[in-house]
Amino acid sequence: MSMSLSATASATAPVTASATASETAPARPRAAEVELSYDATVPRTLVHRASIAEVFVTDSAETGEDTFAVAAQLPRGHLIGEDSPSYDFTLLVEVVRQAGVLIAHRHLGVELGSAFIFRDLRLRVTAFEPLRIGRRPADLRVEVTVRTRRNRAGRVQGFTFTGDVAVDGRPAMRGEGGLLILSRTAYQAMRSRRQLPDHPGFLLPRFTAAEPCAVGRRDARNVFVTEPVADGEQSRFSCQLVVDTSHPHVFDHPLDHVPGHLQMEAARQLAVASVARLHGLDPCSLSIASIETDFTDYAELDRITSLRATVGGFRSDEELGTFTIPVEVEAVQESTVTTAMRIEVAQWAQD
Repeated sequence: MSMSLSATASATAPVTASATASETAPARPRAAEVELSYDATVPRTLVHRASIAEVFVTDSAETGEDTFAVAAQLPRGHLIGEDSPSYDFTLLVEVVRQAGVLIAHRHLGVELGSAFIFRDLRLRVTAFEPLRIGRRPADLRVEVTVRTRRNRAGRVQGFTFTGDVAVDGRPAMRGEGGLLILSRTAYQAMRSRRQLPDHPGFLLPRFTAAEPCAVGRRDARNVFVTEPVADGEQSRFSCQLVVDTSHPHVFDHPLDHVPGHLQMEAARQLAVASVARLHGLDPCSLSIASIETDFTDYAELDRITSLRATVGGFRSDEELGTFTIPVEVEAVQESTVTTAMRIEVAQWAQD
């Protein structure tokens, strides 16, 4: 993935009539100078949401060749954000997702109804302090560079992106990722070819979720894993995914698979619980410093999903000014790894 922009002119190119004409045209404003509106959210269909309350992005603009800016506002109170003193990592992931989908539909000509398949996603917190919740909802600005892949007809088939997230004007996160885009017909054809398991979905075990405090959560509705257990070795832990299809944020609308952000949140909970237990730390004092996710296969709703974690040792993070602990997490269905994740857990004094 490239973070650079394509050159618009050569420094040694001779002055031509077209170049002279361009001198009289208004210069494109720098990305930081492009003003965005925070007055209202965009239409929900542009970010693939059913509930208006789950839409966080408010505006977008093209700022250069292959570069865009997206505005979003985070609520001070939200089910998935609970009563934490800082903005929840899962909400920030959702803002990045919505930004990418909005750019695709509004600026890249991707048809509504298309299916977006994330192949990989990497997000890193560059500063924790901007994420602290203040006395008003935070205004986010996401600066994104994209590189599209098109077919011969010019239709966008996917793109990679890199970007930076600022909260109330202060840099807070950076990320990159890649996704595929399929038409509704192509997606339905692809999904219809999968082998259905011998057991119907309603016969899956009803797993009991862990206690919220054990996984760094406050609200039992937001716990998506069973109580983690030691898995043979001292640094390895495992649990089962607890799927609640009635959750208004994770399952804002019906899905035919386990969504990626549910897997990421479950991995976060397993990572926090494992680090806390192995190193004797308070789960509620732990935050996510970064996550790297590779989605290699669909996680199906009618199959049991197991999560396996391997915890590393303490490392010093000079940029964040604290220590981090790496945790490798795998989501597994019937011996197949559907998603591989690498999470860095950090201790940050939020209160």
